[in-house]
Amino acid sequence: MASVSSLGIGSGLDLGSILSQLVEAERAPTAQRLDFQEAKTQATISAFGSLKSSLSEFQAALQGLAKLEEFQTRSATSSNRDIFTATADNTAAVGSANVNVLNLAEAHKLVTADFASPDAVVGTGSLQITAGGSSFTVNVTEGKLSDIKDAINNSSANTKLSASILTVDDGSGGTVSKLVLTAKDSGTDGAIEVTVSDDDSNNTDANGLSQMYFKAGDANNRLTELVAATDARITVDGFTVSSANNEFKDVITGVTITALQKSADPDNEPPGILTIAVNKSNVQGKVNTFISSFNDLKDTLNQLLDFNTATGKAAILTGDTSARNTESQISRLLYGNLSDATGKFNNLAQLGISTDANGKLSLNQETFDRILAQDFDDIGSFFASDKGLAKKLDGLMTNLLGSTGIIKAREDGLNTALQQIADDREALDRRLAAIEERTRQQFAALDGLISQLNSTGNFLAQQLSNTNAIITGSTKK
Repeated sequence: MASVSSLGIGSGLDLGSILSQLVEAERAPTAQRLDFQEAKTQATISAFGSLKSSLSEFQAALQGLAKLEEFQTRSATSSNRDIFTATADNTAAVGSANVNVLNLAEAHKLVTADFASPDAVVGTGSLQITAGGSSFTVNVTEGKLSDIKDAINNSSANTKLSASILTVDDGSGGTVSKLVLTAKDSGTDGAIEVTVSDDDSNNTDANGLSQMYFKAGDANNRLTELVAATDARITVDGFTVSSANNEFKDVITGVTITALQKSADPDNEPPGILTIAVNKSNVQGKVNTFISSFNDLKDTLNQLLDFNTATGKAAILTGDTSARNTESQISRLLYGNLSDATGKFNNLAQLGISTDANGKLSLNQETFDRILAQDFDDIGSFFASDKGLAKKLDGLMTNLLGSTGIIKAREDGLNTALQQIADDREALDRRLAAIEERTRQQFAALDGLISQLNSTGNFLAQQLSNTNAIITGSTKK
């Protein structure tokens, strides 16, 4: 079969170019239609991606509004943060209390008598050490001060104290070394006790390993208290409370007080004031976040759905039923009344939240401040109760974004349309190939026929010329 480049040889016509133009004329309208459909479908898919992203971000912002307890948080304020601080949870009652710090908690610290150096031999035997309610035994075989330190610190059963060596001036130009035992837990519960099994058979004298002996209140103690094991103590409205550390939990229900420094004169100076109040700034922040996040979503909806009457130009999803349905469901819930609302409020306008011409929200701060002061708990009920606005919006977002929601169904339809466009392109290619082949064959036949006609014409012309010569008796030189 002749190729495109050989067409026209017999006829002298540019049949190859004519064939190409015929095929292109057949291809162009359908190809342009498919290109337009594909571009529009891809743009629509992209637009739904933007919509999904905005809906997801809005739903994430709703999480801070969907839990009632987060609207019921309390603030705890200390009038003297150098002395104490406090925190409160939502079980704390609103009110105030007088607080003084009598003393801070201290960890027990014991020290030995003076030794010439860390290598000085103390004695051998074993030590039975108790700290923080935990006991362990240390066997001392070498007897040096440094060996005792290492044996205590390296004991796998020791979790409640540490040993160290302190080398200091002796006051005469030399130095002395002391072993220091420090409890890891503060308060009386962390107190240290050391009993001795001395190889010299006397467990409490001033010789050998007995020099490590200490038992609270015993006249034979050989270790000296550098710091007594002391519980922290504060007064709350005049009543004394103790703690092994500097934290006092639930002295006032729902409140944790942290002592930082002893009051200068707890008996005579004015106490610090602990104030428990509703956390208005927390609620204000949640409402501001809600408004801001919805306005971001509304910007996206407006960008994707609005029709510009001034320019007559429609947005990419202006006529899309699924997108309009999404916007409609959100608007009905957000701008309407909660028929089953819990508490005093059933719509945003009652909270001082209004909408502008573009459907975006704004807050009347004066109105909201009055509600914060008078109806604080009802704000939380409106947003976060079981049938509150945030709970319903969160449920709506889940439905819209879910695997069976209208957005997923629309995306599936768009992806199916893309596949159909791809199938239509393949069908067009097959149809054009068939048209080209059929037309090529027709042109080849035409080319051959014209070639034959040309040959016949040339032959007849020659014969006529010869006949004329015979008749006229002339010859053509």
